Amino acid sequence: MSAELSRLNTQVRQLAEHQPFRVHWQISRVGAGDQQCTSIGQGEHTQLASFSTRKVSLLLACLALVHRGDLALDQRLVITEALKDGVQAGIMKDLAPGIALSLEDHLRQMMITSDNICTQLVFHAINQATGDALQWVNDYCSWVGLDATIHREIFPRSGDLDWHHSIEHMTVTTAADQAKLLQLLGRATHDERAADSLFMSQDLCRFAIRLMTKIYTPLLGASTSTMSFAEKNGRGLRGLSQIGLALDSDGAPAAAVAVFAEQISTQLPSGTPGRLAAYELFASIGQAVETWHLQTQPPAPGKAQATRPKQAAFFSATLKDSTTTPQQTREPTTRHPLAGVGKLFAALAIVDAATENPQLLDAAVTITGAHRRQALVGPLRTLTGELTMSLGDAVGLIISTGDAAVSLALRDSLVQRSYDLLGESRRFVEKLSLCAPGLDQTVITGQEKPQNATGDLLEGLTSPQDLARLLAGLAQAGGLTGPQASSCSSGEDRRSLGISRAAAQRVLGWMSHVFEPSGLAYGLPGFGPMKVPQWSVSGMELRVRAPEHGWASVLITRPEAEDSGAELAVAAAFLPRGREAGPAPAGRPAQTLGALGLAAYQACGKIGSTEYRPRP
Repeated sequence: MSAELSRLNTQVRQLAEHQPFRVHWQISRVGAGDQQCTSIGQGEHTQLASFSTRKVSLLLACLALVHRGDLALDQRLVITEALKDGVQAGIMKDLAPGIALSLEDHLRQMMITSDNICTQLVFHAINQATGDALQWVNDYCSWVGLDATIHREIFPRSGDLDWHHSIEHMTVTTAADQAKLLQLLGRATHDERAADSLFMSQDLCRFAIRLMTKIYTPLLGASTSTMSFAEKNGRGLRGLSQIGLALDSDGAPAAAVAVFAEQISTQLPSGTPGRLAAYELFASIGQAVETWHLQTQPPAPGKAQATRPKQAAFFSATLKDSTTTPQQTREPTTRHPLAGVGKLFAALAIVDAATENPQLLDAAVTITGAHRRQALVGPLRTLTGELTMSLGDAVGLIISTGDAAVSLALRDSLVQRSYDLLGESRRFVEKLSLCAPGLDQTVITGQEKPQNATGDLLEGLTSPQDLARLLAGLAQAGGLTGPQASSCSSGEDRRSLGISRAAAQRVLGWMSHVFEPSGLAYGLPGFGPMKVPQWSVSGMELRVRAPEHGWASVLITRPEAEDSGAELAVAAAFLPRGREAGPAPAGRPAQTLGALGLAAYQACGKIGSTEYRPRP
């Protein structure tokens, strides 16, 4: 073992030893000579539930059929209503059925958003080609040497599981198997014999890696600066995993990494969700691999690298019936860019217009290649063909994922229907300002520029206090505070806010399905698909460059799902961009905002650090 690899082994072992859960891991060099020790690890041969890390072997098993001509990447598969049953992961479950995507695009969504509707259709395609999809995938795993990996299910119905569930009937794997598969895949990009051992061409191997670089929730690469990761995540109730290929600055594979965290408590004694500690571990291991590859000295154990602290402008309050009680504030009237919440104002204006013109939300929105090329963020910008959905589904997808390609397509659709998004949004804000207290510091200045769009639709200024007032009014109009609640904190009639119950409930419905929230909702209690009630908007993607102005985030939450009269928490924050020029380091913006969101939640009903009941 080289001195550099030995240092990496020591560093990762130290990281694992300091965790309040078990860690199984393996790191393997890619392209190392046969005479060298190429792998390090700990607990790497323990068989564990794979959850979505299984999708790497499924992807390659499918591409092996493409390679031999039994499947075609351009064959189309239709999403039906029946495929939504039991699905927790992905974004297709929130769209109307009938969408037809190519096999390639189903593979993309399976790897980028871990979509289990698309995963089912990948299995369906394999079944049509082989007659037994699960057996084909298991045979493939045996052929490539994954001796401890067994596929037993199309997808796990994690919403039906308890934290203490058995893995007897689940797909299982080991860190060693996953690192071995990724090591082969990395070598196959430059070694034809390695590609042959995967029963694929080198081009298909490179294609598989490209798909993995687009993951919506990168964690191994969340805090690296010169190295990126092609990765896949796995999310269980008590286990989280992250596997990936470390890529150097030229995109060449350098190492295969597989990390499985097991027996993760639902929360730590501090009240922080246990899953956040696992996220930090994955990011730290990614940094350690980068340090090893660059042959630089790792930071001293227990000493974080110095960063310039950033302070968020923040306002949170509890809301019960018509009474709003401020809880925490810091510069609440500071004006800041919309920076992520413009989409909320746009959605409210569009839904308000739909109360007079119900057909508006049924209008068609078609995402084209031109929209995708201009988009900076969003899980649908990697699609290969046109995709048409309803305008209502498009707005919901923008709220839940911030998809910029969808936002650009939505704007074009609205123009075709002579709907002035900018003018109507301004008029809607003016109408909201008639409520006492109004939105005194909010102004809509323009529409988001098309090039490098982030899906926010609108530009302008607002403040945490204005946003919290908007959330309180939205919650009251939508009935979250009970049937007798008025729409203004002053107790005025519901209509004075200018948000109808139907419009508010539709927007709140979209806000309740945010995909992988990374703002104020990032730190809320929950594990796997179990979570406390929450309403938010999509904020940031950790793998893209930090936004020019910073991050704004909003949150409505409460401790009980059924009690419509329970006390609510509303919170809004703005975190200015720091000095970093690249991706947000180590997820710090998400961690900063998440801590504020957790504090707002805990203030709701004076919840203690261990008193919450997450629900599916």
